[in-house]
Amino acid sequence: MPVTLDALLAHPDLGLRMLTSPGPEGAALQVPIRWAATSELDDPTPYLQGGELLLTTGLRLPPDRAGVNAYLGRLLDADVVALGYGVGLVTDTVPALLVQVARERGLPLIEVDQPTPFIAISKAVSDLLTAERYAEVERGFAGQQALTRAAVTGHAPGVVSRLAATLGGWAALLSPGGKIRHVSPAGARPSAAGLADEVGRLRGRRHAALSLVHGASHVVVHPLSPATAGHAPGRGFLAVGMDRPLGATDQSLINVATALLSFDLEQTKVGEVTARSAALLRLLLDGGQPDEEILVGLGAALLTNERLHVTALTGPPDVLDELLLDLIARLDDHVFAAVVGGDLLAVTADQRDQDVLLARIPDDGRVAAGTSVGSSAAGLAQAIHQARQAAATARHLMPPVLDYSQVRRTSAVGLVDLPALSAYADSLLGPLDEYARATGIDLVASLAAWLGQHGQYDPAAASLRIHRHTLRYRVQKAAALLGRDLSSVDARMELWFAITARQRTLSTPTK
Repeated sequence: MPVTLDALLAHPDLGLRMLTSPGPEGAALQVPIRWAATSELDDPTPYLQGGELLLTTGLRLPPDRAGVNAYLGRLLDADVVALGYGVGLVTDTVPALLVQVARERGLPLIEVDQPTPFIAISKAVSDLLTAERYAEVERGFAGQQALTRAAVTGHAPGVVSRLAATLGGWAALLSPGGKIRHVSPAGARPSAAGLADEVGRLRGRRHAALSLVHGASHVVVHPLSPATAGHAPGRGFLAVGMDRPLGATDQSLINVATALLSFDLEQTKVGEVTARSAALLRLLLDGGQPDEEILVGLGAALLTNERLHVTALTGPPDVLDELLLDLIARLDDHVFAAVVGGDLLAVTADQRDQDVLLARIPDDGRVAAGTSVGSSAAGLAQAIHQARQAAATARHLMPPVLDYSQVRRTSAVGLVDLPALSAYADSLLGPLDEYARATGIDLVASLAAWLGQHGQYDPAAASLRIHRHTLRYRVQKAAALLGRDLSSVDARMELWFAITARQRTLSTPTK
């Protein structure tokens, strides 16, 4: 459950007291708190992100009604959850004018007694947030295990029932035409039946999902896709409804259920193999860790080996489809392969099997491959990310195969001649260069610092001697100019390579 004012007020060591009305049915007490911040500024909003409990001693509190009203208005506009006033330093009690205006504006106001240091409140919020995150991780892990066991023992109906019970809502497996195949609990059938029109909007859009409010439910609908990247029709839809907005753990469990249902619905031998592989690989990428019994039960005994090798191949979907079928025919149960997220991912336990796989790559430049550092089953998700990074780099640099160790050691810059490096960097970074010429602001330097600090704003901003909010704006501006989603590992890798390539071309003397 989220950390709320109610939980903080109930903390036995803080002695906090609510001075304003909690609102209808205690609504003000149930608003989630993201953090506790301290500020004596008349306008602290530039340094807030929303969702904070703001703590102050009233050192610069305006003395008049208009000033107090404006101050509280700024806090409300910044989505501050509540204001905590510490007594005993500036005033012995909370000013009556502040209490009155807070009640009028609907901002929760809390009295912090003198013996309670602000740091104790911040620590209490931090502890509660940590406990909440841990509980969500535990809930997600237990839910993933339960869904996977349901897939082994109860197949599609078992997954649907377990998902509904785990989320505390309803779930339905729908046919491609929107008809109900399975629904749980049975009383949710009218809600699921009313989604036929919405399902029609998704038909033919295999990778799209839909989120809507349907009656009193928050509903998501996910298409169930075949494992291969070709144009085979979808197998139906998974619809889920809850009486509250979905959280990150809820969505993760729905993704796992979608993956499990997708492979359960495949009928052909090859379809069953590739669907099972795709579903399990997606499960691992989502953080799932099925135990050995589950892996064996799903026909994935290969993943129980102590040493595994991951290969990622990127290229045209039809070529990857042909490669996938070829690998299954040649290596059979010596490979665990599927197309996931547009990449062909293949896991082998024997280096010789990986060599066979790599030898099947066409030599016409349409497919690039990346290989991971050897991994155990527990580290398979990281190995998949490594192989994908290497494949993404190979795609731009055009060697047919690139190992992640090469990416890690050299950033792969040394694999291409200087003219090619310069042309590649200028092509990708061109919009940022134009912006610099027009404004004098070097967004390339800002991106380099941010990427060099692994996406952490504070150390990157410190290295540039600018405020972190300024850096955040510049990074967002660069992403918009480049048309890149910087939350994507591939996008960050691509930009880091381009920046490194430019630095190398600039630092290498011409002959």
